[in-house]
Amino acid sequence: MKILQFSYTLEPGGAERFVVDLSNELAKNNEVKLYVLRDEKIGNLGFYVPEISEKVTYINLKINKGFKPQLIWAFYKILRTEQPDVVHCHLNLVNYFFLLSFLFYGRIRFVYTIHSDAKAEVTSKIERLIRRFFFKHSLFIAVAISDETKKSFESYYKLKKAKLIINGRKFSGKTVLYEKVLNEVSELKPEPDSLTFCHVAAFCEAKNQKMLISVFNKLRYEGFNVILLIIGDGFEKATDLKALALDHIHFLGLKSNVNDYLYASDAFCLSSVWEGMPISLIEAFACECIPVCTPVGGIVNTIEHGVTGFLSQSVSEKDYLEIIKQFIKLRKSIKKELLSSFFLENLSIEQCATNYMKLYSE
Repeated sequence: MKILQFSYTLEPGGAERFVVDLSNELAKNNEVKLYVLRDEKIGNLGFYVPEISEKVTYINLKINKGFKPQLIWAFYKILRTEQPDVVHCHLNLVNYFFLLSFLFYGRIRFVYTIHSDAKAEVTSKIERLIRRFFFKHSLFIAVAISDETKKSFESYYKLKKAKLIINGRKFSGKTVLYEKVLNEVSELKPEPDSLTFCHVAAFCEAKNQKMLISVFNKLRYEGFNVILLIIGDGFEKATDLKALALDHIHFLGLKSNVNDYLYASDAFCLSSVWEGMPISLIEAFACECIPVCTPVGGIVNTIEHGVTGFLSQSVSEKDYLEIIKQFIKLRKSIKKELLSSFFLENLSIEQCATNYMKLYSE
C-alpha cells in the first residue's frame, strides 16, 4: 500500500513525535512518504528528523509560515503524480485537502487524526461547518486518539463518524546516556532519598504549568522532600514562570533521551486542563514511571486510579496538590510491571499501526 503522511512540522511535540513513529512502523511493510511543510532548518522545526527510518521517504517542502491557498494546487500535483492509496493528514493541514478529497473521490482514502480536543483544532465557525460537511459525507475519515477525544468530536460536530484508534509510541528503552542522567538527577537531589517528579511538555497554557509550579512550591514549604524536573521547549521565554519556581524545580530544556529521565524518576506528572492522548504519558507507562495526572482527555481512559497511577479529582490546584501527597503516601502500592504490561498490550506503536492499516484497508 502507498501511504502519504502530511505534517506541518517535526518540532518537539506529541503529534509530531507520533507522526514519525507511525510512519516508521508503517514503512516496514508499505511504501510511505512523509511530507513536512516548514523548513526543518528553522529553529527546532526538524527536531525529530534524525529519527525518521531510512525506509521512509522524507520530503521537506520548505513552505513559509501561514495559510497559503496556492498550496492546494501544489498538493494536487503531488497526489496526481504519486497516486497513493491513502493520504493521512495531521493537525490543521487537513484544511488544504478538503477540495482534493472531492477531486480524488473513490481513488484515494483521506484520513485525519484529531490530536487534541476537537474544538481546539478549529479557529472559526466557517471552518467547523466545512469540516462537518466532509466528515458527515465520509469524504474525510476522522480518527480520535482517545475515548474523550471521540466524545469531543461527537459533541462539537454533532456526528458519530469518528473512528477510535488509541495513540501509540515506539518503545526504545534506556539509551547509552542513562548512567550520566542518573548522576545528573542524583546531583540535583538535596537528599539521596528525595523523590523525583518528571514533567515532559512544551510550555503552553493547556499544560497548566503555573499551577504545577505552585503545587511543588507548596510541597516544599510544607517540608516534603521532592524535586521536579521539567523537560520541554519554550521555557526560556517563560521568565515570569521560572521566577516563581523555588530551587527544587529544575528546567532542563529539550531532551532527545526523555526515556532516561523517566526511568530515573519516581513519578511522571501532568497538570493539564485539556489533552488528547499525551505521548509523554505513553512513554511514562513504557518506562514504568508512575503517572500522577489531572483527569482530562485520554488520561482518564488510560490511568486506573490506585492501580496504574493516580488521578486528581479535578484540575484545581487544591486537588492536584492532594493527589501528589497521595502518591507520596501510597506509591509503593503500585506494581510498576502493570504499567509496562499495559503499554505493550494497548499503547505500542505496533498495535496502533495495525489499527490504522485496518482503517486504510476498509
